[in-house]
Amino acid sequence: MPKFFFQIIDRTSAEPIEVEHDFATAEEAKRQARTALAEMARDGLPEEPLNMLTVEVFDAERKPIIELRLVLEEIPK
Repeated sequence: MPKFFFQIIDRTSAEPIEVEHDFATAEEAKRQARTALAEMARDGLPEEPLNMLTVEVFDAERKPIIELRLVLEEIPK
């Protein structure tokens, strides 16, 4: 099975964490990245300094495939 790498930035750290996964297809890797982002959001909304959660997916050669972000934007009124 092809290898994929997720670089994850969650609400606890601004430094990305890298996790290796095996998926049959890039589409399956993208679906799992969406699920991972949703689970991170369920654990809590993004906080400063980044105000975002992100999952970036790379193929086995480290070529970027997709980046998914959840951004919390505060708009003063």
